[in-house]
Amino acid sequence: MRRLQVVLGHLKGRPASDPEPQAAPCLGGARRASAEDVVVVHGRRTAIGRSGRGGFKDTTPDELLSAVMTAVLQDVKLSPAQLGDICVGECTTLALRSILAFPSRQSPPQTPPSIQALSRRLQ
Repeated sequence: MRRLQVVLGHLKGRPASDPEPQAAPCLGGARRASAEDVVVVHGRRTAIGRSGRGGFKDTTPDELLSAVMTAVLQDVKLSPAQLGDICVGECTTLALRSILAFPSRQSPPQTPPSIQALSRRLQ
């Protein structure tokens, strides 16, 4: 019954007597945005293959990511040293583990501030 009341409350909206929510910045060491900040959004993907049986069956996800990242860097004309945070998408649990280990497997090892993998299975 409580769940129904909560859902109905979402549909009705907040009563006028409730205070308006306020956003407060989190100052936990985050740096402020600057006009000098650069965000590169670029899409690349690997070729499609059959899972575990196709042409990529003996290729690890970090090898595929390395090829994609090399192509992205060539497309946008950046060096790996200029990278900050990296966000990539993947679709298998094995790929997730390999992607998170990706920076340490590069030659020379790259250490971006963070690498984030978005999984279609977790969406």
